[in-house]
Amino acid sequence: MTKLADLTTEEFKKILSEFYAVPEKRNKMTQEEVLDLAKRLNNKINVPLVDESGEEKILVKIILKIDTFLYDHLPNEFYDLVRDPDKGIDETEAKRLVRRLTKLANEKIDIPYLPEAAEHIAIKFVIGLIVKASRKAFSFAQVREDSDKMVVTALADDVETLVA
Repeated sequence: MTKLADLTTEEFKKILSEFYAVPEKRNKMTQEEVLDLAKRLNNKINVPLVDESGEEKILVKIILKIDTFLYDHLPNEFYDLVRDPDKGIDETEAKRLVRRLTKLANEKIDIPYLPEAAEHIAIKFVIGLIVKASRKAFSFAQVREDSDKMVVTALADDVETLVA
């Protein structure tokens, strides 16, 4: 890994381009990952007054909001840990991050067409999944596959089983 003093001009420009990315590029998840998570989140919450097809479209938008929030509030070097099972954080740090990021995201992201409890669960589910994937020996694909077993509650401090 290059130290700051050894950064080339091109490496520094890459850091700047990521930091100042236009809104359309302020995300880390692929289209496939967003669509897959929307289906999985649909099993966890219910959007009132819309059919299943409309519900999944709404959930895609919610996931994109959360992905953009994480892009804006986490260094990309951390967010990239979801793709590297050889590096990562420990369980204690994961729990701390899920609590802090969920609270902050819930303050910053308002989804008026969802009841507050469902909004909290949606935010915590996506953040919990991403943070769990950032743990050493985990990957985003693996955590997504196991997400049906993830227990997500509306209680703010209940993250024990979410990242374990």
